Amino acid sequence: MIHFSLFGIPVAIQPFFWVTLAIIGNPWADTPNAFLHLGLFILAGFISILVHELGHALTIKSYRVPTSITLQAFGGYASYPAGSLTRPQSFLVTAAGPALQLVLGLAAHVAIHRFPPDNGIQPFLHDLRWVSVAWAVLNLLPILPLDGGQLVNSILGPARIRITLWVTVITAGGLAAGSILLSLKNNSFSILLPLFFGMFAYQAFQALREFRHR
Repeated sequence: MIHFSLFGIPVAIQPFFWVTLAIIGNPWADTPNAFLHLGLFILAGFISILVHELGHALTIKSYRVPTSITLQAFGGYASYPAGSLTRPQSFLVTAAGPALQLVLGLAAHVAIHRFPPDNGIQPFLHDLRWVSVAWAVLNLLPILPLDGGQLVNSILGPARIRITLWVTVITAGGLAAGSILLSLKNNSFSILLPLFFGMFAYQAFQALREFRHR
């Protein structure tokens, strides 16, 4: 595991963070050029996801609350002591991550047009733009534990957690089924997205079952 500090915030990177970025990038790279592009994608993903988590962590720090960042398989999180933020503060903390990441994606988009097409930095900038926009949009879906689900939870509050969980089940379940149908239609089936959304739908459904038995 890699450890360092950024803006006074401890950062830890787990090994599987790099593995999942490689899987998303191109796990079948078998030529020097493909390995180069995979390396650039991993670098772009690392920078973009770190910026996303910094959006959360820096906002937490602005409320004088201790925080740290962990980058793990398929993303990361900024931790802080439970109960140390109000609901409005929690909303802003959650929104800051995808917001800063979208700003990074916009900056990459602008930079693309500032360099000639044959410049070696172009592939990196394209990857940085794609990861930043796609990751931010994905995280804004109203699905727990993604940022969008956390935003819904911040708005509705803990007393209406069942509504948030049902929103998660319906949205994630629908996206899991839709991604399967779309991939079959295009003859390019991939288990990654159905597994990703299906896991969140299952977790939310299990949480709803626990509420029924209380």
